[in-house]
Amino acid sequence: MEFKALEYICAINDAKTVSQAAKNLFISQPALSQYLNKIEQEVGTAVFVRTGNVMMPTAAGELLIREGRMLLKEREKLLSSLTCLNDSPTEIVRFGISPFYSEYYLPGLFSFYHEHFPQIKLDAIERKSTELEQLVLDGELNLCFIPTEPMREGLVYRPIYMEEILIGLPPNHPANHHAVTAPGRPYLDLSLLRDETFVALIPELKFSYMSKRLMKHFSIRPEIIFRTSNWNTVCSMVASGIGVGLLPDVVTRKYHDSPVCYRIAGVDATRAYSAVYVKEQNLSHLEVTLIESFAELFKRKKSGTYEEE
Repeated sequence: MEFKALEYICAINDAKTVSQAAKNLFISQPALSQYLNKIEQEVGTAVFVRTGNVMMPTAAGELLIREGRMLLKEREKLLSSLTCLNDSPTEIVRFGISPFYSEYYLPGLFSFYHEHFPQIKLDAIERKSTELEQLVLDGELNLCFIPTEPMREGLVYRPIYMEEILIGLPPNHPANHHAVTAPGRPYLDLSLLRDETFVALIPELKFSYMSKRLMKHFSIRPEIIFRTSNWNTVCSMVASGIGVGLLPDVVTRKYHDSPVCYRIAGVDATRAYSAVYVKEQNLSHLEVTLIESFAELFKRKKSGTYEEE
């Protein structure tokens, strides 16, 4: 049985439902259900039974969860010990990240490594996401962290975080009165902005794929007043009343003069932020640890135990 199977069983037990466990693991619910069926076929008995809306472990499930947690802890201790036994004073793990996301995500990642893996040096290469994909395909990089959409043939995209795209409006925009109150952040119907001018990113960037998807869903042919390669510029121009614009949730937390931002009603406005590498490639232990550490930081941020720098 793979360690991944034990991790998935423990995740279902902690979340109590397959759907919530799938969200916590950043995989689809059908994929997790299929994997659970595979585990039960392997062990020859049911691992969970459904009681109402809650997944409850069977006797076999309780045994797997109890012993599995111990094995996972021992595995983590072993991997940490192996890392510490390296004879060289410093190990280097090299990866790519876009300049925009490096501003928000690297401070926390570097701080985490300084505290937990001081013997490992992070070597971050900053390039546009599309350039990083090409570097990975060409073998000049083993690993990069970029948004998933759109995917390129020959690459594996392993989601580590689900990013939500918001719609930003100037503070005095009349559509602010049409927002629908909801827990966390209010919603807005994007179709209300069909006649507005937009501040947008240049089409060469990966986000243009998602932008077109959202606009098509609401039958909007946006009038673009300005295009930029910088998310922060979009944020500042929308806040200044130049136009409206789509924004990732992370950028709206930085500025006190941010535009008023809403979740987009009636459509999935999230996209995965992924670790990307070549298919069939065997990543090193350092690279696997980096992916797991990055995912752990996002999980802590979501639960409120970690704040981005």
